[in-house]
Amino acid sequence: MIEIEAELFALDYHLNLIEEQIRNKEVFERMRSQRKIKKLNLTRDDPEWHEEQYELDYVIEFLLPRLFRSTFLVSLYAVYESAVTEIARLIQKQKVIAISINDLKGDFLDRAKKYFKDVINFQLYSGHEVWDRITMLSELRNAIAHTNGRIEMLNKGTKQKISSWEKQKVGISSLDGFVVIEEGFLRDTLRLVSASLNDLVERYKKWDDNQARL
Repeated sequence: MIEIEAELFALDYHLNLIEEQIRNKEVFERMRSQRKIKKLNLTRDDPEWHEEQYELDYVIEFLLPRLFRSTFLVSLYAVYESAVTEIARLIQKQKVIAISINDLKGDFLDRAKKYFKDVINFQLYSGHEVWDRITMLSELRNAIAHTNGRIEMLNKGTKQKISSWEKQKVGISSLDGFVVIEEGFLRDTLRLVSASLNDLVERYKKWDDNQARL
């Protein structure tokens, strides 16, 4: 349990560092671009000026967010999956159940939902908002892990979901054929995942205490 809390704390700290790095790198790139423009004595009338602006926008609006935030999203999902698996195994052991969460078929979220409900009879999450966001997190994690966020390489269903999320303006967009994740989306997702896992841990502790008194 201590490890789960520590991992969530580390994720929050890591996200702050990532966003600070993005901001610092943005400042650096803008200064570098201005020095180049000044050195070459470029003006808006020069094609090279527009090329430089395009390259600057590409780095700031696309490259930096994609590279830094995508890795965080993958890490966040990994923490959720490992935490849920850990608690599932603890309950399995205490209830002396032969079937493990890994014995079920389907992707992890399908297995987790079925296992907690039908096998160990323990509530996995509270509220549809949390589960909807965790499902979204899983879809995005798979898109990044399997195709590096290249939209054209995703299956039709995932493409449609990303397009829908982009229209809903939840902090997911596409640029140059890649999925781009905004800071607000990551912070909101981290908040929901942390709240869900903390709730799961607390309910498990109370259940465990009650079992010890029996």
